[in-house]
Amino acid sequence: MTMACLVFLASILYAVLTARALYDDGSYYFMRVLAAGGFTEMLFTRGHAAFLFQLPVVIALKCGIRDLTQLQLAFGLGCFCAWPVAMVVCLRLAPKHFWLVALACGAGYLNAAFVAVGEHVVAHAFFWPVVFVLLFVRPLTPGAAVVLLLSSVILVRSYETMLFLAPPLAWLAWRRARTAEIPWQRIVFLLTIFFLLASILIAVDGTLHPCTLSSTNSFKIGVLSVLASPGWTIGWTAAWLALLLACFFAKFRQMLSWRSSWLLLAGIILLWGAWPLLSPASLYPYKQYEARFLDLIVPLGLLVVAWMLANRPAWLEAQRKQLVHLSAALLLAQSLWHLGATEQWRGYLNVWRHLVTTQKGLVDLTATDYWRQPAVGRQATRFVWEMDARDLAIEIGPRHVQALLLPGVTESGEVVHITLLNQFTSAELPDLARYGVDYTAYLAALDAAKKNPPP
Repeated sequence: MTMACLVFLASILYAVLTARALYDDGSYYFMRVLAAGGFTEMLFTRGHAAFLFQLPVVIALKCGIRDLTQLQLAFGLGCFCAWPVAMVVCLRLAPKHFWLVALACGAGYLNAAFVAVGEHVVAHAFFWPVVFVLLFVRPLTPGAAVVLLLSSVILVRSYETMLFLAPPLAWLAWRRARTAEIPWQRIVFLLTIFFLLASILIAVDGTLHPCTLSSTNSFKIGVLSVLASPGWTIGWTAAWLALLLACFFAKFRQMLSWRSSWLLLAGIILLWGAWPLLSPASLYPYKQYEARFLDLIVPLGLLVVAWMLANRPAWLEAQRKQLVHLSAALLLAQSLWHLGATEQWRGYLNVWRHLVTTQKGLVDLTATDYWRQPAVGRQATRFVWEMDARDLAIEIGPRHVQALLLPGVTESGEVVHITLLNQFTSAELPDLARYGVDYTAYLAALDAAKKNPPP
């Protein structure tokens, strides 16, 4: 388990250092914070999760930091901190049952984590400290009480999945409140119930009044898409969960003790993790965005296992050793995959940096090799998030902007050139003068292109 956790932390650190937080809507979030110079409200129903993403970069801004590279690192820390923090807390609360949160991380988070700014990540992460306190910390200690209340407050405005995650937690808190012997403990549990009920009401409002209709539809479409075509990591995770279930048969547990079995599993883990580098054309990060429903299904399913560990531990004692090892192996394999996928992301950012430093004006991305095919050589290319391409080009390019990249189509194939063009005009460019960003060279090239259009 130690090795798996170290590799997981390495994958998180590498994601921060390579600015993977800017993938997808991350570049839009980051641009909003830069333009505001502080916290900015995204969606009320997900406000606490968004503030967590923004907290380190806002602190950096208040400390006077204006270098965009340093601010990107701070933003990455905020986007990727939820799960490492939650896992460390759970390890301190109940070390014996830490394998459960490691399994949740591997099966849920790491199947839906390439989009760093997904608020569902925060809801799933801080679900587990609440579970660990309510089920495993008896009697309630002051430190555990602080963890319980802070996690519950974060969950209040995290994601619409709290409509389903909060009720069982509130029920567990009610059971603890009824049996609490010390008044302050009862107060803590009742406050937890209040926060969880508030999260349900806010989730209901977010579900009934989504920010856009497409937001709701994309969640449903994602479920259907993953069921029809699970993708590499989700397919292997399903197979791994089958192995975990097989541990309930004594004959299979005996087979797992064979050296040849573990050599075979080790080979599978290495292949699993190296696949983004071995088959760059098959790397499709958007599949992880579609799989965000796993941050709802996985915690609900494993909550049953947590309840058994707390109330019927004998039911799982015979399989415990194999469950711990396979959970660690899943976390290791998924972390290795993220390291490989992040390395591809780093290479793709280098492609973009080359384009914005060697071209001038508005560059049509569809005219480059990196748009026409899923991979160019060993470099995966399917990282473009069309609506936020302008922001990404500004954030990773030189401070004296001379070129911006214009993507051509959406995931569905709809042409978006016309709808996107306005945001590349001088009136729509974000004011980032405080960070040393100016658009003089870009606007000059744009004017020259208008006066002398290509034949």
